[in-house]
Amino acid sequence: MYEAMHPPIHHWQSLLASHIQSSLGEFSEWVLCGGRSIDWIPGRTTRDHGDTDIGVFRSDLTACLSSFDQRRVYLCDPPGELKAWDGEAVPEDVHDIWITTKDESLWLIQLLVYDDTEETVVYRRDSRITWPKSEHAITIRGIRVLNPIVTLLFKLHRHELQNKDCRDVSTLIDVFANNYFLPDHLKDE
Repeated sequence: MYEAMHPPIHHWQSLLASHIQSSLGEFSEWVLCGGRSIDWIPGRTTRDHGDTDIGVFRSDLTACLSSFDQRRVYLCDPPGELKAWDGEAVPEDVHDIWITTKDESLWLIQLLVYDDTEETVVYRRDSRITWPKSEHAITIRGIRVLNPIVTLLFKLHRHELQNKDCRDVSTLIDVFANNYFLPDHLKDE
């Protein structure tokens, strides 16, 4: 691994969901995750977002990372520590990868890696929990968004919730109660 200087931890470029695909080149097997995915469902901003999270299956990770110059890719290995990617296979215990802007001055995307088999996603914190890949995401206004139940699973599995996570959980409760994610013809009037 080579030594590299990365941007300061909290320096993120805001990236609109509609601009993510252009940042990924031809790679299209991603889902919008995190707080921005929660906001995308009702179509309104519920809190400030520093980063832009997208999820990829581990089986698609090599194809995804080939969209970026190696110098822009940092593995969170161990969590909380950023290491420049050496271009080799990403270790199985790495589930968080940060990508810089092209000029390497800001963070652009946080990749969340989901472990998978041919047809199934495996929850990394407890392998007894799985779900079909076909149910991993829902499409809303043309953007594939992480299934909100999966978002809740990850957010609520922490020992101590951050304020932003509490806000996200409250928003998801509102989203479900008001059927924001359903097609208009299925909503109660």
